[in-house]
Amino acid sequence: MTAIDFSAFVNELASVSGETILPFFRTALTVEDKGRSGSFDPVTAADHAAETAMRTLIRRTFPDHGIIGEEYGGERADAEYVWVLDPIDGTKSFIPSPVSASAVTAVERRTAARPESANCGCAHAPISPRRFCSPPARC
Repeated sequence: MTAIDFSAFVNELASVSGETILPFFRTALTVEDKGRSGSFDPVTAADHAAETAMRTLIRRTFPDHGIIGEEYGGERADAEYVWVLDPIDGTKSFIPSPVSASAVTAVERRTAARPESANCGCAHAPISPRRFCSPPARC
């Protein structure tokens, strides 16, 4: 897979995250607070499952790429290509009403000239089901 294929892969990641999140829809979720300094920052099993599914697919497809995820932190963050994952953007909204929750994914190509430049991204709300992704020409 080459850089030209990032658009299709970002859409595949969105599908995988959505398929992982959907079984948690309208279930009793256990909520943990990962916040610091008194701020409430919830995380659920759905967050963990979606990020794990996305990381697995990225590692299998692009073993040399880095990943920075909200739930599990970074690995190979100094790689040329780094995936940035927020498995459920809006966990606070997901807990009582998962309709508005979305998975956010982006890939950055880090070069000396542009150390943090997003190349391609996607936000996917699997319950609605709405998806907003970078145009293929941008990827």
